[in-house]
Amino acid sequence: MLKKDASRIFVWLEIIVGVLTLLYWAMFFFVPGSVQSSSERCYLVFERSFVAADVWMSIAFFLSAYYLLKKDVKGVLWGIVAGGTFVYLGCMDILYNLENGMYMHINAGMAGEIIINLASVIFGGITINYMWSFMKAEENKKTL
Repeated sequence: MLKKDASRIFVWLEIIVGVLTLLYWAMFFFVPGSVQSSSERCYLVFERSFVAADVWMSIAFFLSAYYLLKKDVKGVLWGIVAGGTFVYLGCMDILYNLENGMYMHINAGMAGEIIINLASVIFGGITINYMWSFMKAEENKKTL
């Protein structure tokens, strides 16, 4: 049982990230040209390789939110999993875009891609840090 309450805003952000990620893939597969920043075959093949990992990340964010609301320490575990996955996926995407000059072709899709890339590394890092604050609070509780 966690002694520290989770921020409702943070829990909602976890849920929103999970939902937006799943919505992105629904649009990617069912609304051609909606979120894709390029129609090049190599880009599309690369992007499709993210589906399973993004679903995993979304599930981890949902589980973190659920357990944090219940004040269960499992929320911290799932938050660290989700945050780490988000940073990892963001780094892979950024490196691909840099190595292949994708950022040189700014269109609506690439602007969205840049936002996703930044959100991945920033919110992923914030998530890990926020989850660690729960561990610190638990540690401090034991010394009192």
